[in-house]
Amino acid sequence: MMQPHLKIDQIEPYVLLPGDPGRIDTIIPFLENVREVNFNREFRVCNGEYKGIRLSLVSTGIGCPAAAIVVEELAQIGARTIIRIGTCGGLLANMQSGDLVIPTAAGCEDGTTKEYDFLIKKIDANEEVVKKLISNAENKGVPFFVGVNRTHDAFYESTENFVKLAGKGMVSSEMECSAVFLVSKLRKIRAGAILVVNTPEPPEEVIANPDIIYRLADVEKVTQGMTNAICIALETVRELAMLEKKQ
Repeated sequence: MMQPHLKIDQIEPYVLLPGDPGRIDTIIPFLENVREVNFNREFRVCNGEYKGIRLSLVSTGIGCPAAAIVVEELAQIGARTIIRIGTCGGLLANMQSGDLVIPTAAGCEDGTTKEYDFLIKKIDANEEVVKKLISNAENKGVPFFVGVNRTHDAFYESTENFVKLAGKGMVSSEMECSAVFLVSKLRKIRAGAILVVNTPEPPEEVIANPDIIYRLADVEKVTQGMTNAICIALETVRELAMLEKKQ
């Protein structure tokens, strides 16, 4: 069935979800036999191959409403495993630009997940996907953090709201993971995420110095971090696919 937003009727079982359509161009050099399938609004779809494993790349745009649309439509046409690749704010004092975050769960401070479950507070990522992402990050030997990510709606939120995160134990903050995890769980597909810290902004430090909440990231480190995240996500897809072939 043709999907109304993605405007496609089939997809590979394994899908990487960048937010930015332009980030697909960063992933493409790691693939073979790449073909762009469609590009409608913020939703760009490409298919390719990584070490013999077919996969798709689909951009979600910014925020949970669009991310939920993408996952709903992918689930209808055969997606089985989804990994979000994106950027985030780093909430821990020892984080630097370019460090990676592998969320075990997402705190639901967005509006979209409330439309699915008004009482929801947190949604877990798929445990199998998380374990594979962690294993491949360890093999890569790059700095990474594991924990609960916070998903919210307002990129330019007030400092007064942001500093309320102090002491809550969350490792990162971004705008899509909760919808990706929840809709995937409801539609019985696996989902995880790997994020790149582009703005280190520990809320405890923001209390003392509010100007750092929007400080510029180290672009070179973020670029290298994104390369690391892509490699880890692709290896995770390959390993999950190989396990399925053996079953």
